[in-house]
Amino acid sequence: MAISKEELVIEEKKLSDTLSVINDQIEHASKKLFEGSDDYKSFQKVSWETYREMDSGERMNFFAENEARIGKLTEEEKYLKKLYKVKDSPYFGSLIFNDELIYIGLTSVKKDLDYLVCDWRAPLCGLYYDYGLGKAQYKSPGGIEKGTITRKRQYKIEKSKLKQVFDTSEQISDEMLQNVLAQSSSDKMKNIVNTIQKEQNEVIRNSEDRNLIVQGIAGSGKTSVALHRIAYLLYKLDYLTSSNVVIFSPNNIFTEYISNVLPDLGEENTMQTTYHEFASSFIEEYKGVESYSAFTERYYKGLRQDNDLIRFKLSDEMGKAIEEFVKYFTKASRFIKDLEYKKVKVEQNELNQLLVERFGDKPLYERIELIADKVNNRYYKGLENDFNHIKNKLFKIVNFPVDCKEIYKAFFKSAIFSKYYTHMYKQNENERNLDEEIIRYEDATPYIYMKCLLGGYPYQVYMRQVVVDEAQDYTYLQYKILRHIFKNADFTILGDVNQTVNPFYKYDNLNVLLDLFEDSRYIELNKTYRSSPEIIEHANKILGLKHVSAIRRDQNLPVIKREMSDIKHIGRDINYLHSKYKSVAIITKTIDEANLICQSFKKNFDIISVIDINTETFKTDLVVAPAYGVKGLEFDACLIVNNFGSDPYLYYVAVTRAQHELIVYE
Repeated sequence: MAISKEELVIEEKKLSDTLSVINDQIEHASKKLFEGSDDYKSFQKVSWETYREMDSGERMNFFAENEARIGKLTEEEKYLKKLYKVKDSPYFGSLIFNDELIYIGLTSVKKDLDYLVCDWRAPLCGLYYDYGLGKAQYKSPGGIEKGTITRKRQYKIEKSKLKQVFDTSEQISDEMLQNVLAQSSSDKMKNIVNTIQKEQNEVIRNSEDRNLIVQGIAGSGKTSVALHRIAYLLYKLDYLTSSNVVIFSPNNIFTEYISNVLPDLGEENTMQTTYHEFASSFIEEYKGVESYSAFTERYYKGLRQDNDLIRFKLSDEMGKAIEEFVKYFTKASRFIKDLEYKKVKVEQNELNQLLVERFGDKPLYERIELIADKVNNRYYKGLENDFNHIKNKLFKIVNFPVDCKEIYKAFFKSAIFSKYYTHMYKQNENERNLDEEIIRYEDATPYIYMKCLLGGYPYQVYMRQVVVDEAQDYTYLQYKILRHIFKNADFTILGDVNQTVNPFYKYDNLNVLLDLFEDSRYIELNKTYRSSPEIIEHANKILGLKHVSAIRRDQNLPVIKREMSDIKHIGRDINYLHSKYKSVAIITKTIDEANLICQSFKKNFDIISVIDINTETFKTDLVVAPAYGVKGLEFDACLIVNNFGSDPYLYYVAVTRAQHELIVYE
């Protein structure tokens, strides 16, 4: 609802006053930062010139003061960056709660002791997202605060000008939301701080449950919610910094796609990785780990491979088989000779007593290290050099191979493998694959699991928050390993079982992960903000879904369906979409189909490009990609060459990339 002219004048005065304060603070902060940098340089110069003359206490004081000055400059620089972020649009909403007028923006703006704008993450600002007019409450540091919201107002401010302002009785006005949804896609994901919905806010602000498992349909804003949750936790938790957070992304394209969100929210980017990059750091016996994209591409290309064995390697049964094998392997492990080192002999029987009884509750390799440490302390004063020599000698007098690669190969020759795997085993093919320089994706997880059971988990104690996006792409065993490695961290896991592109592993429901994560909560997001109702209706029919709720109101554009025999007209359709929209994707089933289309139309559209497994950055203007290469991305319009056949989940992923318009060659 539009506001009166009198109120508009008041709002314009408020904006002018706020901008004036922000500009003054930018000038003051810039000057302070400049002077602080000069003081710091002078301090360093004087300190280093007299460093040799300092005693140990003075040096300690020097380093402490140096650290404090760096910390202060860093905070001042961070605050200045935040002010620059909001200087053209300081707030997006306001509300009156218990007669108190609160303006809400990306960051707080203070004048003396008064808050001109409150940070959207402040407890009080949660009211803006969770309630319409009427009774409301929020949890403050002092307890539950109850009251009444008597006015809610939304603003569109661009380049310091008040473009639009209106009152609303809802949580977030439908008019504001539709305006945002109508915008074109871009090369980077945008923050959604001014249109966060109540069900999304429930995930973002949840700090009661240590671990959250979120099942969200395509376009429900899962990734945006995850990033805004990180920003919220960085604001709320004093002990948490960006360096304590890691995000697992599906691929490097997606990592680049989301790279602007946290900086837009005034926070530094966290550590980001993919599962195969993370796994590579624990598998030194190979040069690297095959990426998930390359793994899926192998299947959809139709390459000759043992799909039955791949399916088993990714199954929950494989984890159980590895556990049983390691248990048997450990039980059969013994020293077969006495230890002789520097004229000292430790008899075989004593070594085996230590191996089997004294340290019998530890992983096998860890037992060897503990024995080496005990011998070293008994005879050689615990010197590190002697410890390493003793450990190496111990590994040479055992009855098992030290190389984990050889142990993993031995697993496939064992009776335990034969018990669990009931299909024909193509031994030569499997051994050839295991001898490659890059370990295959399906082998990486059981290989790491075996190493952890033999040698202990490589704990990452400094990580306090772990975010896993595209959760449906991870097996139960992968989560089990991550839970052990990040034992001090809380997890936010987000995915959609209907967007599974892994042809060998699928969850019926992500709530099965509740068993792995103590103090956890399962939440569903069942509204989609990405696609038009017509596109959602088409997507629902693919998988027989009914629960999807489409929010976007578009121009009632039907999904255009063409016969594959009309493929000769594809150039006309590409030209139509490209002339109408900012971002267009042509989606195929395989990379070979994508390359063929790109080559065919390169002369007509010089900006057309292919997204493949090696792509890290791209422009969304006009791209061609297999469906598994655009997971998590969105485009204004999509053209799909539907050769998906018996892969409905892959087709569903392709269809749900489109926001406004969709053409399908069936």
